[in-house]
Amino acid sequence: MKKFLLLCLLYSSGYAYSCSDLLDTDVKILNKNEYKNLCEYSDKTILVVNTASKCGYTYQFEELEALQRKYSGEGFTVLGFPSRNFLWQEFDDEAQVGEFCKAMYDVTFPMFSISDVRDSTKHPFYKKLFQNTDERPKWNFHKFLITQDGEIKSFSHKLEPNDPIIIQAIQDSIDL
Repeated sequence: MKKFLLLCLLYSSGYAYSCSDLLDTDVKILNKNEYKNLCEYSDKTILVVNTASKCGYTYQFEELEALQRKYSGEGFTVLGFPSRNFLWQEFDDEAQVGEFCKAMYDVTFPMFSISDVRDSTKHPFYKKLFQNTDERPKWNFHKFLITQDGEIKSFSHKLEPNDPIIIQAIQDSIDL
């Protein structure tokens, strides 16, 4: 019903509603009993990252947050999807995940519920993401950059968020 009302409001306001099938997905917000439709980010370049609080790459939260703060006003956002797929390096409790991310890295970018990001995932967003790319996370902190025009680029967990390749891809997609 909310989506219908939003469509009616947008239509009556003269705005064209455009959201890709990939983003038209409801995902659960971390540690809440609420969902958000990713169409909310359809006007942004999005860096999707499967995160883990107890991984050797966890320090990347700091760099991801720096990207969020630097480019959020330019039509960019990071979306975090905690995962326990790789050696269970994430807390079981979503409250712990949220507390850790806030206390250790002052994460302000949107975080969603603990998600299965493997090949055989039933997670609706990652399932669609896999249908649109040949890439799959091989470890925590794999990155998918989704541009406003729907192009998807994949970056290994080994590539730092502040690597010039990722920075250039973000800047190119937001016309800096």
